[in-house]
Amino acid sequence: MPESSQEWYDRVSAQIAESGYRRLGWDEWETWPFEGELVPKDLQPPGAESPRGGAGGVDCFMCEAAAGHGGDYLVWTDDVLMIGVPQELIAIPFTAFLMPCAHHDLADLPAEDARRMGEVMVAAERAVMDTLDVPRMQVFRYGDGQEHLHWWLLGRPTGMEQLRGTFLPHWDELLPPRTRQELRADLLLVAERLTALVGGRVLR
Repeated sequence: MPESSQEWYDRVSAQIAESGYRRLGWDEWETWPFEGELVPKDLQPPGAESPRGGAGGVDCFMCEAAAGHGGDYLVWTDDVLMIGVPQELIAIPFTAFLMPCAHHDLADLPAEDARRMGEVMVAAERAVMDTLDVPRMQVFRYGDGQEHLHWWLLGRPTGMEQLRGTFLPHWDELLPPRTRQELRADLLLVAERLTALVGGRVLR
């Protein structure tokens, strides 16, 4: 039988008490953004899952954007998907959200929509590389904050290998941000190229 959350916590806590946390050596990676020792927090026991924003499509800002009430949030859409500009401050050349227009999480995304999402995700990397000075696109999905499925699409500047890989989101939060207008202008260029590759329409 698979472990319950409580069984997992009890086992891991006992191992931590016996031998401590694992030594990861992140500070030896050239991409690690920090100097000095970081001390792990105590592991907290499992509790109730926090509600996610827009649960059930209620007060979901992504659904509002799909309905045409998103202001300058969206830069591209078709009948199935949309690409939005994050509200957060962004430092790196490319950051966007790829989302279904309808309110779905990953587990209940219809197969046809999933196929289109895969096609657009592949084309998005081509569009980013064709348009911006970015060597490739990274893709993240967390899903703990908002119920509406959204993929983080990120791209670092070409040659900035210190930013590559796992810690790119951390670097992005540390570095001086661009204006939202600058980010949106670049995303519109990407959206134009994406439209040429897979259709859809640019939203200015």
